[in-house]
Amino acid sequence: MMFRIHLILMILTVTLGCTENEEKKDGIIDEGGIIVSQWEQVWADEFDGEAIDESQWNKLRWRPGWVNNEQQAYTNRDTNLYLDDGYLVIQGLTEPGYYGTDYTGTAYNADYTSGRVNTDDKVSWTYGRFDIRAKLPKGNGSWPAIWMLGENISSVGWPKCGEIDIMEHVGFDDGVIHGSIHTEDHNHMNNTQKSGTTFIETATDSFHVYSLEWTPSYLHYLVDNESYFFVYNDSNGDVGKWPFDEPHYIILNLAIGGDWGGAQGIDPSAFPMKMLVDYVRVYKMSENFNNVQVKFQVDMKNETVSGTGVWLSGGNISSGQPGGLQMQPVSDTSIWEATLALPPNSSYTYKFRNGHYPDTWSGGWEVLTSECGVGQYNDRWLSIVVSDTTLAPICFGECSACD
Repeated sequence: MMFRIHLILMILTVTLGCTENEEKKDGIIDEGGIIVSQWEQVWADEFDGEAIDESQWNKLRWRPGWVNNEQQAYTNRDTNLYLDDGYLVIQGLTEPGYYGTDYTGTAYNADYTSGRVNTDDKVSWTYGRFDIRAKLPKGNGSWPAIWMLGENISSVGWPKCGEIDIMEHVGFDDGVIHGSIHTEDHNHMNNTQKSGTTFIETATDSFHVYSLEWTPSYLHYLVDNESYFFVYNDSNGDVGKWPFDEPHYIILNLAIGGDWGGAQGIDPSAFPMKMLVDYVRVYKMSENFNNVQVKFQVDMKNETVSGTGVWLSGGNISSGQPGGLQMQPVSDTSIWEATLALPPNSSYTYKFRNGHYPDTWSGGWEVLTSECGVGQYNDRWLSIVVSDTTLAPICFGECSACD
């Protein structure tokens, strides 16, 4: 029998009713078919009150150009930040000649105003799941973001503190959702950030849930519970690569213009721009939470191995960067292996790569046929549920074991 996909698929055939927990993936199924809690809610703001809860949120006051050459002033006015019918509204306005002062007391003039809130010095978290249900603004010049910064930014600065961008969207590229990290070694100033994207056709027309699952081993990005980006912690303790073992706080903002948001101008007819947030919910890992240990194996019997070794790369498993995840040789064999701790109920695409190429997508790739490859690049595919597994050694560039 010819298999189109090289796949180890651990599926438990269990029929479940449609529940809120199922939709949120707050539950997993153990070997006995019993639903167990994966996440426990520890904090939330449903925005059901009459005013923004300032015991939980700071309203920022910034002058234009403070970061990224953005053109808006952030104000604490209820025209830019307010609650309406159970939603947090972050509203961007065109206000030529607006005069204000920032939090330092510095006066400014601005043509645009908007809002930015964060939980800095009020509440922060290390690890967890973060669900934010939001509807994004439409129009060129809009640049909404849902993201996190390390609480230690005042002592170590950016990007050493670590930045986790759960969602970014720029109006000129409607529907394209971006997730990224920025660290000392991986940041956009050096074009070394790790980023992933997905397309949500109705991002500016309806609400979607933007989620992050953050553990000591990985950052897992999802939209409406569908995974689209994955960053694995292969730092070996190097905080320049992984500063994500310290508390981070949440930021919600709508920028106008700037280096990225304004790359194709600002559409004056798009105002007022509104980012609506239905809720922010934060969960911690429950005692029942267990990552799945997956051992990847590739047989290099028919290959001359590069001096830089063999790597897991490509697809969505290697962090949106060309380098990939390092594998190790198995003594007295031609097999290379790597064991990763991966989230339960998740799927990945990947390839094996002969050699380390951290700065280019060219070179070293195995070439697969459609018999065992999926997508544009014929990547291998893996889906896991809850069981640890060891994948059988597969021949580099082949769909089965080496002859």
